[in-house]
Amino acid sequence: MSAPAFSGFAPADLDFLRQLALNNDRDWFTTHRATYDDRLKPTLEALVAASTDAMAARGLPLAGNPKKSLFRIHRDTRFSNDKRPYKTHVSATLTRTGPDGLWRKMSPGMVYVHIEPEGGSRPAFDPDTIDPLDPSTLPPPQEEGEAQSPFGSGPFLGGGFYLSERPNIDAFRAAIVADLAGWTSVVDALAAAGLDFAHGGPVKRMPKGYEALAGDPLEPHLKRTRWLVRRQLTGAEIASPDLPDLIAGFAADARPLLDFGWKALDGLPPNGQAR
Repeated sequence: MSAPAFSGFAPADLDFLRQLALNNDRDWFTTHRATYDDRLKPTLEALVAASTDAMAARGLPLAGNPKKSLFRIHRDTRFSNDKRPYKTHVSATLTRTGPDGLWRKMSPGMVYVHIEPEGGSRPAFDPDTIDPLDPSTLPPPQEEGEAQSPFGSGPFLGGGFYLSERPNIDAFRAAIVADLAGWTSVVDALAAAGLDFAHGGPVKRMPKGYEALAGDPLEPHLKRTRWLVRRQLTGAEIASPDLPDLIAGFAADARPLLDFGWKALDGLPPNGQAR
């Protein structure tokens, strides 16, 4: 059965996330979970379906599955001192089909959609809480002078390459150096669209093989391990039926970064291991 038409996230459904932040326990969730099961989750599924259509209309090679693109609302507390059982946001990804024809939730080069009430719905991020499949639970240490982590501060979109495998990171860095003019055009295009790079999980020292570029304008780009841009969303935007078009517009603005990274990584399989 296809997902219903997307009409926006209702204030009452977003209030469920606010209340969950204040009552993050299984008894409260069990009592109120109909709001999540019957309204909030289906709305997110409809958003993924509508955003996939909006991507196709713009010729963007990004798509999602209304069932498989969504991240679980349950937190993995096995190795955490914080035993709150639930996330207080909902999220999904739109990704590119891999070279083998398979679709993957965490395929390199994605758009990540993070929905929570404007202003946030939960306490500050707990660094002990990790869900390896959900980038919203894995913010890296803040760069000097950077603002507080965006997670828990409201709805937003993220786009680009959230890389963890060393061969993928190495390939991206090598592409920057090999095509300096191309990379410069990417940076300029993102800036023209009002998109800044988010925290990139930088290493402290210049990566091996790039030491001669210390002090070069490329240094901060080569120290990154993730190449991501983000856009904050407003409460009015996530309540609007036009949100799928906004998401596709964000992807179009981030397209230069996506194309550059896909070209750099297409010689590697999704897990980053050599063929």
